[in-house]
Parts: sequence; C-alpha cells; structure tokens
Amino acid sequence: MYLLCYGRSEKAHKTGSRLLEKCEGEWIRSIERLGQDSDSAIGRVDAAIVLILPLTASVKLFTDKINISDVSGIPVYTVDPAGRYAGALRHGGYNSYEMLAGICEMLDCKTLSDDNDLGEIAPDLKKAVEKYSMIPSDPALLDEITEHIAKGGRVNVYSDMTIDLLEPTLDHHSYIMYPYRTNQKKELVAAYLAAGKDERPSIFITCTPMPEQKIPGVLVLTPKRVIVGLELTARTDPDYAVETVKRTLVNHGINPKSCSTIAVSAIVKDSDAVKAVADSLGCYVTSFDSRLLKAVMLPLAMTYSPSKNEADTCTAAACLASDNGNLLVRRAGEKNTVLLTAAIRKGNIALTE
Repeated sequence: MYLLCYGRSEKAHKTGSRLLEKCEGEWIRSIERLGQDSDSAIGRVDAAIVLILPLTASVKLFTDKINISDVSGIPVYTVDPAGRYAGALRHGGYNSYEMLAGICEMLDCKTLSDDNDLGEIAPDLKKAVEKYSMIPSDPALLDEITEHIAKGGRVNVYSDMTIDLLEPTLDHHSYIMYPYRTNQKKELVAAYLAAGKDERPSIFITCTPMPEQKIPGVLVLTPKRVIVGLELTARTDPDYAVETVKRTLVNHGINPKSCSTIAVSAIVKDSDAVKAVADSLGCYVTSFDSRLLKAVMLPLAMTYSPSKNEADTCTAAACLASDNGNLLVRRAGEKNTVLLTAAIRKGNIALTE
C-alpha cells in the first residue's frame, strides 16, 4: 500500500508515523494541493488517502474538498488521531476492504465498517423481478444472486434498456452498471458471451434474445414490456399465426418472451389466431374500437410523407396499448396473412426501491 496521510495534531502525526513505518507512503501538506504534490502516487492501484482526524472533520473535509478533486478514483479512509478505529469514507477499487483491514492490522485498531455492512444497504433484486414480471433464465441462479446481493456482494448489470437506481450513491455498491443503446444488440450479445470470465455474477436485463448457451454465473432477466399490435389481413391458421409472429419478432431482435400484451381491433379480438398467439406468448389481449384506431396519428420523423403519419391498424393498436411507447418494428410479418407492430411500454425500469 502507498498511503497519503493527512493530520494536524501531534497525536495524529504519531499515529501516521506508525502506519508509514510499516508501509510506503508520505504526508500530505495540503488537501488543496493533493493532486499536484503526489502525482507519482495517484496513478498507483494500491494508493489510498488516510485522514487522521476526528470523524466529523474527516467527513467535512472529504465532502468539501476530496470528493470534487482530481483524486476521485482512489479510496479514502479515516483514522481517529489516537489510532483507535478506522473506517472507509469512499471505496475506490476491488481491494478497498483489504486495504482497510491492512490499516487496522498495522494500528491494531477496530474498523468502523467492513464488507458485511453492505448487506444493510443492499436492494432486493426479487422485488424488481416481480414488479416488472421479469422471466429469469435460471430461477435457481436468481435465488443465488439475490442471496449474494443481500449479503453485501456486488453484481454486474448489463442492459439495453433504461435502468433507474433510486439511490445511486448507495445502489452502486451492489450494482455495477453497464448500459447499452437499443441499437447495440451485437455488442450486448458479445458481452453476454464474455461475462463468464468475471469473478462477479452478471445480470442481463433485456428484451433482446440472448444466446441459448448458458454461461456460469450469468443470469438473463426478460421484462415483459413489449406490446404487439396484431393485424390479420386474411383468414389465418392459428398455428401459422403463432409461428409467423415469433419468427418476425426474433428476426427483428425481440425476445417473444418479453411480450406482455396483444393489441388488436375489436373486430378480430375473438379470432382463434389472436387467441393462439396470446396463449403462446403468455400475453393478454386488449382491443380497440376501429374509430379510435383510425384517429391515431403517429409522431413519426419528418422523413415520412404526411400520408404515412396515419397509423395502420396494428401500429395504431400498439401505440394505444403502449401509451405511445417507442416503436421497435413497424408493420412486419406476412403481408397476406399476419402483420405486427411492436412497441415497448413507456417508462423506465426501477431496479431498486
């Protein structure tokens, strides 16, 4: 370890000297000049700042100075001037708790907190899974990861959807976020195939189909957020309708398991084909009067001609059922049998409560 110690009293300097006798380091003359005076130490992976001050003073100095300085990437610890206890003000790497344990060992003092304390601020993953009707790729692994988080463990979270954390300062202790754009499906799949190399468990929250290959320690959660507007252009065999809808969704990068609602015109609500598609996807069916569907105007880009702003039946139904959510695919399928428009329901996913 390379410790950057700061203290003012004679007692604090004695405690700091005990640390520097047993490890590398130096005294900080001024917090204001920390980044300038210690350039060689800031780049080290084992560097840490140690504030040898009363706890209230350490917190004040950390909040007002260090937290907004150019040393935001390294851990910060506080030690009382008498060397009776030590605690972490900020973690800055995979070995933060090991460094804290090393400081406590050198001073023979107690720790204010350890890695088990993260369980006290850990969110409940299963609450989010239930709230958004997420389908786990492996229910047993979901139980293991939920227990891992509850004990203070950390997990990687990959998603091409918008994920909200209620208290990011606390929740980032449990979840390490890796966001992707909706058009980065290939990159997301590549991340899935590589995730097994990480020591931490990984969670993928997505409506994008992931490879069937199971990766140890990697869980896929599929939220049921997709609305499918369905249009039957001719009498259609139910089995053929199911096959066409599933194939069309997969071809456009949408996992059929993510579908929550089939939206149709009231005229075809009781059709055998519509019922078969809904049963196969585990969806419920909602229908709209034809006059309401015809009144829908789509907020399309200016590249569309004005005539195309009038929604077709399947697109209008998808827009109404998703509360004008983002369109994922418009009017795809078999022109002479089954057409669909898929939209994702409005609103972000709140991973923590």
